[in-house]
Amino acid sequence: MNNQLILLPSVTYAMKAKNILDSYHIRAYIQRTPKLVEIRSCGYCLFVPNEPDRAEEILRKKGVRILGRAEREQI
Repeated sequence: MNNQLILLPSVTYAMKAKNILDSYHIRAYIQRTPKLVEIRSCGYCLFVPNEPDRAEEILRKKGVRILGRAEREQI
């Protein structure tokens, strides 16, 4: 299974990242980071059900700071 959650450092980054992915017609949903994910952040991430690798690549090229990835099944 793909790592469908893209972990971000703040809710502001999550909103910015979602807007960027929307412009590329990639569906993304802002959600709370699961408590089982051991990473320091504000507690928000993006759920990207399709093309998470492409989404991460686009976000990195656009300068969005990404903390990592996690499986959605950890919820």
